[in-house]
Order: sequence, then C-alpha cells, then structure tokens
Amino acid sequence: MPRTSRPLQVLPIILREVEVTGIADITPNMRRLTLAGDQLNAGEVDGMPRPAFRSEGFDDHVKLVIPPPDGTALDIGEQQEFRFQWNREALNRARDYTVRSVDAESRSFTVDVVRHETGLASDWAFGVAIGDRISFAGPKTCAGLAEGIDFHLLVADETALPAVGRWLEEAPAGTRGHIIVEVPTSDDIQDIPTEADVEIDWLVRGSIAPGESGLMYEAVRSLSLPAGRTFAWCAGETLTIAPIRRCLRRDLGLPKEDVEVVGYWRKMPTTPAETRAAEGSAGADSPVEGSVAASPPSDAAGPASEDSAAPAATAAAAGASEDRPEPEGTLDVLHQVHEMTELLPPIITRTAVTLGINDLVAGGVSTAEAIAAELGIAADRAQAVLTAMCSLGLLTREEQDYRNTPTGAVLTGEGAADGLDLSSPALLDLFSLVDLIDVLKGGFAARTSRASTAEADTWHDQRAADAELDTAHRGRSLDHLQYVLDPILDLEPVTTAASLALAGDVDAEAAAALTRRAPDSGRTIHTPAAQALAGGEDWPSVDCTLVIAGLTGRSRDAIGSLLDRMLAASRTLVIVEPFTDDAEADDHQAEELITTLATTGNPTLTSGELTATLRGLGAAEVEVRDIGWGFGRFRSAVIATSS
Repeated sequence: MPRTSRPLQVLPIILREVEVTGIADITPNMRRLTLAGDQLNAGEVDGMPRPAFRSEGFDDHVKLVIPPPDGTALDIGEQQEFRFQWNREALNRARDYTVRSVDAESRSFTVDVVRHETGLASDWAFGVAIGDRISFAGPKTCAGLAEGIDFHLLVADETALPAVGRWLEEAPAGTRGHIIVEVPTSDDIQDIPTEADVEIDWLVRGSIAPGESGLMYEAVRSLSLPAGRTFAWCAGETLTIAPIRRCLRRDLGLPKEDVEVVGYWRKMPTTPAETRAAEGSAGADSPVEGSVAASPPSDAAGPASEDSAAPAATAAAAGASEDRPEPEGTLDVLHQVHEMTELLPPIITRTAVTLGINDLVAGGVSTAEAIAAELGIAADRAQAVLTAMCSLGLLTREEQDYRNTPTGAVLTGEGAADGLDLSSPALLDLFSLVDLIDVLKGGFAARTSRASTAEADTWHDQRAADAELDTAHRGRSLDHLQYVLDPILDLEPVTTAASLALAGDVDAEAAAALTRRAPDSGRTIHTPAAQALAGGEDWPSVDCTLVIAGLTGRSRDAIGSLLDRMLAASRTLVIVEPFTDDAEADDHQAEELITTLATTGNPTLTSGELTATLRGLGAAEVEVRDIGWGFGRFRSAVIATSS
C-alpha cells in the first residue's frame, strides 16, 4: 500500500488454525464462511507470544492456506517472532480474503467468497463442510478510515464487495459518501445496513465477462464530487480499474494520498495471441523499485496476492533475488551476459510508467496517434516507445490498436507507479548510476544527484539547498519505512526512554507517532536541526537517540564524528538504515549499494561495519536486531549502549 491518509497499524504475521462453523449463501454468486477457534485468542506458538487476532480495517485481509483435496498434510512453514517463513508449496496454495466481519465474543470472523466456474479457493469454499479446518495468516496491517475527510467514494466489483459491505456496516453515523458496485446479476445486489449517509449505485454487468466491463469507469467519469475533501477507494480487476485511477487523479484532481486503487485480481490470457504475449514477456527485466510481481488470479474476495499486491511486499521491496540457475554451457553463459547488459528494459519500463502509457491503453486510448495526443508528444516519438514496449512484452498490437499484455498490466498497479515514476526526483536520482565511473574516479562525488541543479559539497548539503529533492527522498524513505515504523518504535530502548532525540528522513513522522501513542507520557522529544547533525551544535542529552535513514550518503569520517557525539550524549543509540549485508548474493541490495554510491559519492553501510564503528567509539554493548517482517530496504536495527 502506498502512503495514504488512512491511519495504518502494522501487525505481526501469525499462522493460526480455525474451524468452519458457518456456511451461508448470501447471493447466488457469494458464499459466507464463518471461521472460529481458540487460536484467535492470545497465547503462545513455538515458544513465542501470539497476540490475539485483530482486524479493524474495512479492507483487512487474511491469507487462507487451501488444504489439499486428498487430505494430505501440508508443511506450511515456520513461525518466527514477527513474521512467518512460508514454504513455497504452501504459499502456492494460499489465497487472500477480506475479513468481512469479526465477532470477538464467539472468537470468530467471516469471509465472503465469489463463485467461479473453477479455482483453487472457490472449489474449496463451495465444497466445504461444517467442522473442516483451515490455516491462515494475517491481517498484516489494519488501515482505518481516512482522516480529515468530508466525503468518501468507494468503487468495487463483486470481489471487493465484502470490503464495501464492511465499510457500510461500520461507518460512523453521518459519514457522507457515494458507493458504486458492479455485480454479475441483479440477484447479486445485497441489502447492507448502514448508518452512513450514502448513495449506492448497483451496476449489473449481465452478459459481459468479468474483468471486461467499463461500467465502473463510466460511472466514475460522470461523477461530480461535492465541495470539501474526498477520499476515493477502488478495487477490482487490475486492468479494468487502471483508467479509474487516472480519472480520479487527473480529471477529478484528488491528491495521491487520498486515492487508493487496488487490483484484487487479474484477468489471465484467454486467446493464443495473449498467451504468446504473456510467455514472450517473461524474459523482460523486472522493474526494480517498487515493482509488483505478476501472480495467479485470486479466487478470494480480496487482494490478488498478499505477496504481490501493494500491502504486501513487492519483489524489490522485499529485497528478494530471482532464482538464477547456474549456466550449463557456453551458449547459456553468453545468453546470461546478454541479458545482464541489456539497457532497454529498465529505461522503457520506467518511461512507460512515468508517462502512464499502460493506463491509457487500459482506458481505451489504443492507437499511437491517440496516445501521442494524450501525452502531448509527436506521434513518431510515441510510436518508437510503443514499438519498444511491444518488443519487451509490455504491449501487443493488433493492426493499429495496442493492448496490454499480462506483464504490461502489472505496470498499471499503484505500487508500480510509485516505484518507477521518474517524475519523482528521488527515483530520478537512481540514474546517477550512469555517472559511476566518474564517481569512482572522484570527479563527480562533490556534485552528486542528477535530480537537482543545486551544487553543494555533499549530498546532504545539496538536499538542504533543494527542498523538492529533500521532500522526495524523505517520501521515498517513508514509503519503505511505513511497514516497520511501528516495530521500530516498539523496540525496548525507544519505548522506555523518558527523553528521545530523533534524526533522519522520518524524524517528524516518528515524533508524531510517538506522541499519538502516549500523549500524556511526559516524554521529551528532540528533533535536532541540521546544525546539530553537522556538528555546529551540541547533541541533546537524552536517554535514547533514534536514527532512521539519517546516516546513508554521509562519508565514513562524517558518520564516525556524528556517532561519537550521539553516543556521548545518549544512554542508548538505535540506528535503522538500508543496510546491504547481503549485497553479494542479493541483486536488489547490490543495486542499493551502487546507486547510493553513485548518487552520494559514499556507499551504503553494512550492519557489521556500523557495529565495528560503534565498538571502536567505546560503546559498551552493540547488537543487531531484526525488525518487522524480514524484508524490504529497512530490515534490521543496530542498538548500542554507551559505556
């Protein structure tokens, strides 16, 4: 989930087992299952505390592990402190479902399942019996209603109807909004009680195939929003809702943080041409920053895949390397080298996202001339980019009309736009990679950053002189930190400190979160200014100094000097950075290492290097502790105690 105006709570991923205690067919195409059991209570699992099951957001989802039909046991994985280590076989049998309702008294919750002709989860749900048991994990996050909102717009197909239903039932009295829901037949319209002041439009798809209707898009295009601030939430088939995002942002002018458009499922190829395009695109380089991995369509009434959709970790955010088998012969080696040296895929992919080409095609703007007109560029230039996109399997062409391939459809996702859009100075900075030779020779290190015209002695000085660049980098850090900020603030040296100094890209957000948690604690919170970070002012004397994304880009000498002053003024020091401990084996961490070097003139830190530096400065104890779910740019903290 990209940053949003909805308050977000991050929860540990716990595997639990429950029993089916209720089955009810709500409509001809929707079945409701009630799941209950003692494991929803607080307890212990594998010697570690298990918190009670929680679900407080209208679109929270859990990952159900569908049991094998032959009744054989399935090794699901290993429970860890804040996360669950999945076995791939079990993960392949997992599907996401929206938590439709929760009953704390009966220790139960419900999920609604859409009927399909066939499908792993649909087959199970419509053949399940009372007393059958199933394992699940989640929710990983709970997001509440957007704050400071005057009007709510919810748009959904039937797979997202459970989330809309829960929103309607739980929205406070007087909440104003407009609901648009597409369903297969008029018999699938539900009567959902609500105290909210809303208008509900039911759109009946009829004979149109799922994932091919333009009804929701046309309904949104015809809207006139009331005065005040509107929050828009939309979910459904990925390509169908892509033009809705563009309409909400561009035509209706809603700010990014007030728009949440989530692909709950993806229509797969049905024709030989589409299948060939999908297969042909498999060799294209994967987007790196914030990409969304393609996944099988979900049978669930919920996000298509917790491991591929926005709340979940994308391949890049997870820092997970692709499985690359060792080449077996000379031709294999040559092919691998060829793929490694290709320049086109990352450039064209980012260009397509920045211009919104796949979104345009999804919305019916399908010829080179029409796309060029929308983008305000010459048709022959647009044609060149479209041709390159076809070569990479991002588009396919039928006569004059372009269509998205399944791979190209991935680029319509919210996470892809956030992670690849070069209109962001922070992401444009990554292209400092092309200056690597000059940086290594020392000629470019002082200039730094391709995204700014300001010149300064260091990258941090440059950010201080360029507010847009600084805001972009702070936003990028916050995007990656939003899922681990809660676990960071839960670390014992932070929670027990009566006085704190906060530094780094999310100092203001961390201070605000700590204040919200304990407004009457009497805790003193300092956010030292640039002068203190540069050594021009004394570091405040505190129980704990918390540094989050504040050392990266500084020289080793500057880091040593800053840590020395922090350690002298603090009883404990907690440092969270994008450590690149596994860069030799993980190409995403290697990219972090090199792009940071190219952009700032200084490579990233490893936790071992930071530990050695702190010990050399006289720290009495230093430990490295895992945080959060174990993936992403920020996955561990270094904690030092002063002597």
